[in-house]
Amino acid sequence: NRILERLGRYVSFQLFKKITHEKGKVEIRTQRKKLTVFFSDLKDFSYTSSHMEGEALSEFLNSYLEIMTQIVIKWGGTLDKYMGDAIMVFFGDPEFTSDEDHALGCVKMAVEMREKMKGLRSKWYGLGYQDPLHFRMGIATGYCTVGNFGSSERMDYTIIGTPVNLASRLETAADADEVFISHETWSYVKDKVVCEPPVKLHLKGFHHQILAHKVLNLRDESGKDSRLFLLEDEEKGVNIKIDFSKVSKEDVLSIISEIDLPPEVLPETKSSQLT
Repeated sequence: NRILERLGRYVSFQLFKKITHEKGKVEIRTQRKKLTVFFSDLKDFSYTSSHMEGEALSEFLNSYLEIMTQIVIKWGGTLDKYMGDAIMVFFGDPEFTSDEDHALGCVKMAVEMREKMKGLRSKWYGLGYQDPLHFRMGIATGYCTVGNFGSSERMDYTIIGTPVNLASRLETAADADEVFISHETWSYVKDKVVCEPPVKLHLKGFHHQILAHKVLNLRDESGKDSRLFLLEDEEKGVNIKIDFSKVSKEDVLSIISEIDLPPEVLPETKSSQLT
């Protein structure tokens, strides 16, 4: 039992359960399956890490990965691998879920990660990090080949395919704290997720333009936009949230007036609601 417990720390929870419940010899076999794939990494982490001592860097990175991994587990994602500060996750295998469920679960995970990062940045600043880190995320849905890859001596349970490459490229194309999702992912979550109008991206490795959607937030149970306006200046300890689904235009303008902020500080999509 102790050996199994240790082994469970080196593979995803879902894969661990699959291995321990399967009977017979573990073989090299794969299958085609529609999955949703997620990539994230910390923006400008190479620069930040070059200014940190080895022990401090390890502690910093492990604390970040610990928190993100708990969110992955919460939403049922299969943690494929860590690549330095990067994280690769997929949904829909080895435990079966519908295409709609694994696409939405992945997006919900990404939104929660983004919210958690806001608190982490405040914490990091309090610990003396002068340039609090941001991260970026990419998500794509499509048919992948999933299963055991490797040799008879050592195998890796992972996925390959165009959606994997696409999710990785979407992550690279995203700006700080942005979540880019593919058009196919969007088609499954559009009634539950608020996105900006689609944009066409030129991505490395793809000969045609890719239609992508930037995730703003989740819709509430009534289908309304539940996004919060967030004005944040961590260096000065300012953190203001305005929920546009629960407050009137007049109240928002009154709040802005009281704290002496011009309406221009609002993002374009929000400030248009006030005019």
